[in-house]
Amino acid sequence: MKYIGIILVGIILIGCKDNDVNISPIEQFVIDTKIIDDWIVENNIQDTLVEALSKIRYTLKEEGTGINPRAFVQDTIVVDYTGRILLTGEVFDSGESSEINLDTTIKGWQIMLPEIKEGGEFTIYLPSFFAYGTEGRGNIPPNAVLVFDIKLLRVGG
Repeated sequence: MKYIGIILVGIILIGCKDNDVNISPIEQFVIDTKIIDDWIVENNIQDTLVEALSKIRYTLKEEGTGINPRAFVQDTIVVDYTGRILLTGEVFDSGESSEINLDTTIKGWQIMLPEIKEGGEFTIYLPSFFAYGTEGRGNIPPNAVLVFDIKLLRVGG
C-alpha cells in the first residue's frame, strides 16, 4: 500500500513510453523529483534531507575532514559505493575502494562529490537527467531515478 503512488507513476511512465509520447527533459525532471520526494516522505527520511543548488536531494551521513575533489580537473577519487534503482531497490552496481576519474562519471556524481570531503559519506537521489537519462544503460532502464550510497575514501589515486 505504501508504494501505490510510486507504482502508479511508474505505470503511467511505462504507458507513455509505449505510446511514443515525448516528455521534455524539464517534464521528466519534475516527474523524477516528485518520485524522489514522495519516496523520501514515505520512508521518513525528510528530517535529514538536504537539497543541493542543483536540486539534487541527499542525506549526509558523515561530513568528512579531508579535501574535496574537483570534478572538472580530472581528480581521481577512491570510493565505496552502491547504486540502486529507487523504485525497485535493485542494486545495479557497487564497488569497494574503487578508483575512478571523477570527470568520467555521470553528471550527478560530478556535481555532488565535490560537496563532500575525504572521509565523508552520503546518499544521493538522482533524477534521471543527472544519471543515464532517456537512454538508460545496461540493466538501468530509461528515465530511471537512481540512489547512490557513497563514501569518499580518498582524493587522488
